[in-house]
Order: sequence, then C-alpha cells, then structure tokens
Amino acid sequence: MATDWWAQWIMCIPCALILSCLVFKANCEEGYYCVKGSTTVWACTAAFWLHIVLHTLFLKYVVPRFRLEGESDGADSNTYKGCSERIAASWVTMNPIYVLRSQYFYKRSPACEYCLPGKEHRLETNEEIGLFFNDCAAAAEDYNAPHVDTDALNGHWENLHSQVSGRRKAEEAGGRRGRGRGRAGAEVRLRSQGEGTLCLRSS
Repeated sequence: MATDWWAQWIMCIPCALILSCLVFKANCEEGYYCVKGSTTVWACTAAFWLHIVLHTLFLKYVVPRFRLEGESDGADSNTYKGCSERIAASWVTMNPIYVLRSQYFYKRSPACEYCLPGKEHRLETNEEIGLFFNDCAAAAEDYNAPHVDTDALNGHWENLHSQVSGRRKAEEAGGRRGRGRGRAGAEVRLRSQGEGTLCLRSS
C-alpha cells in the first residue's frame, strides 16, 4: 500500500512543473495577468508548491473514500518465494543477461535457465539466486493415436439410441391407454316433469 501511494504521489512533481509552465506562458497574454521581474519567478514557484500540497491532500483524504471494501485477496501477504514457486516466468528467468551472467560469469550450479513457454520444467531450483520454481514435464502427445475413439463413440450412440427407443415405446403405450378411456360412453340424463328419468348411452 505504501509503495502504491508513493508511486501516485510522485506524479505530483511533473504535474506541478506543468502548472508552473502554464503560469509562465500565460503571463502578459491577452486577457490574462501581467507581472514582471522576480514576481514571475515567485508566481511560478507558488504554483509549483501549491499543486504539490493540494495533490498530497487529495491523495491522503479524498482518494481513500473511494476505495473498495471487502476481504483481502492475500496479495499483501504474498512473498517473492511464494510467487516464484507458482510462476515460472520472473524477472530472473526472463532476463537473458541475467541467465548468461549466471552461467558464465558467476558460474552458478545449477545455473539459471532461460524460461521458454512449454519448457518450464527445464528450470532448476536454486534458492541462493532466487530460483524456486520446480515442475515436471508435460505428457507428450501421441501422434499415432486415433483422433476419435470410435469404440467409445459407438457405445455412447447405442446408449442414446436405447434411451430414445424406450421413451417412444412408453409414449405409445400411454397414448393407447388414453384412446381406450376416450371410447367410454357418455351418459346424458334428461329429467322431465313427472315422467321420471330417461338415460341415453352412446358407445
């Protein structure tokens, strides 16, 4: 956090210089102020330090109000060793000059190897020079193997075909039972005054 804050703060110096230049260039321009002699120097100096003060106060009191609240992702507790154990590429392993110097000038054993994508397993651990990464070689691809496992594909196809056939048979059986129930007769009763009940059935 302190490193990030100071990195943001140091930007106030070039910004203050730009403001001083604007004060100097605007002097005696049409529609602006006009001062001469040492007053111009004092005006540029005042603009420089005024910007530094305002920039510092803004970073200290205003910017923190907009920070995100939440649980830490653990970045504050990470160490170089922990990152180097997980990530092969680093300032050490990706620097050709450091690699050559490790091999031929300092004659380290094991020396630092240059990190190439896909060849990370060639890196050797040497904690004295900051090398902590260690990994095994990836399994080589078998170019003679068939691109498609036809046996497994046929097995999946037969399984899918049997499932679809079973569902169709179940749907057909359910449809026949529904049509059988639809043929049942409908009974209509007509009631007339004083003449009893007349039942009509249609089959």
